Amino acid sequence: MRAGIYELDLRTREFRGGSIRVRLQDQPFTVLSLLLEQPGDVVTRDELRLRLWPEGTFVDFEHSLNAAIKRLRAALGDDAARPTFVETVPRRGYRFIGAIEDHVIDPDAVAPRRLVVLPFTSFSDDSSLAYFNDGLTEELMTQLVAQYRRELQIVAGSSSGFFSHSVQRIRDIGETLRAGYLLEGSARRDGARVRITARLVEAATEAHVWSDTYDHVGAETLTVQADVADRVARAIVRELTVSQP
Repeated sequence: MRAGIYELDLRTREFRGGSIRVRLQDQPFTVLSLLLEQPGDVVTRDELRLRLWPEGTFVDFEHSLNAAIKRLRAALGDDAARPTFVETVPRRGYRFIGAIEDHVIDPDAVAPRRLVVLPFTSFSDDSSLAYFNDGLTEELMTQLVAQYRRELQIVAGSSSGFFSHSVQRIRDIGETLRAGYLLEGSARRDGARVRITARLVEAATEAHVWSDTYDHVGAETLTVQADVADRVARAIVRELTVSQP
């Protein structure tokens, strides 16, 4: 992610600006990434709350956000009274005030066959289903890289995982990770039946270009994950290699 002379490496979680190069912890990293998405503009405290703590998370928001901002400033060597990077806008939020030279995303830098596999989600608090989704996401990425790396560029899980439960738009995630397409999905359980839905979305238009649903009853978890991952991988590779020149 770049904003003028500043760069935030989503893989290593390093911030670079001139001679400054620091590695950030999870919450300061998330705060800075959101500020860099809108350099010079105010990012409200509510926007930060939604990014840091999804709906249903119980936390002392005011104290926790203040602590995250304080850790970010400490990492950057920034001074709240005379800020170089992060300015407080009283009663509203914060903004990135570094000397931005430009904030342009080159459309040619977005690879049309570069794919982001977002972590699959569930619609319940069932911890076993969450574990199932994690395994399915991992299996899908493994099969895509192992069998189709010549046809597609697959964004590393350490980068795509950052956007789990993100409120960012598909287009913004695609631009951030320089990917033309995103694969998202979900799983539901009803007794012994598991229903998995997968959707392929074009980042630039946010349009669904393919989707399918897979039902399994009573099969072992590893068997289901391997079967669904194989079928989804073959379908999206076929879709992208046919639709792209």
